[in-house]
Amino acid sequence: MRPFIAAFLSLTALAAAPALAADEPDAVYAKYHRAAVTRDLNEMLQYASAAQRQELSGFSAAQKDAAMKMLEATMPRAFVLKNKTVAPDGKRARLLVNGPGGSVLDAKLETLYGTVTMVKEQGEWKVGTADWSNNPPAGMAAAPAPRAAPAPAAKAVPARGGGALVGSTSAPPERKLGIAKEPCVYKPVMTAEDMENCR
Repeated sequence: MRPFIAAFLSLTALAAAPALAADEPDAVYAKYHRAAVTRDLNEMLQYASAAQRQELSGFSAAQKDAAMKMLEATMPRAFVLKNKTVAPDGKRARLLVNGPGGSVLDAKLETLYGTVTMVKEQGEWKVGTADWSNNPPAGMAAAPAPRAAPAPAAKAVPARGGGALVGSTSAPPERKLGIAKEPCVYKPVMTAEDMENCR
């Protein structure tokens, strides 16, 4: 799957209008990503590297459409920037991102991890490659697993006399062991005992 995405990203740009020179690499990638998930090829190409535009220029319209569908299916609709590293020369950057992936229909949302390589061309950041996987890349810890719901409280064992036993053998001395009151149940007609249970 990764080679296809890398190939597609290398193919995804025809003619590109330059991004604003002041844009940070993560801001440029955000625009690229938004265009990719909405299948707006022309918008996406504005933020793609020259290598991607060159490779994509050889694709037919049907091939471009198929590649856009595949790209949309392999990346989350939204992402969070986890790490940004800019090379000392200021010409390359690496972004580590993640977001929820999978289909809402099959209810299997998992965390997808992206490694994005940004390159500076004519003073502007462009997307070189963007690889998405369900395995976190080096330098990014896996998202914490969802916490399990607390276990339900244990039910009291009913005593032979009718009420549930309360307490334990390790209860503090000021507490007395005994039989618990019946639970309060409001009824149209209540006896004195019913009313006592509801106090």
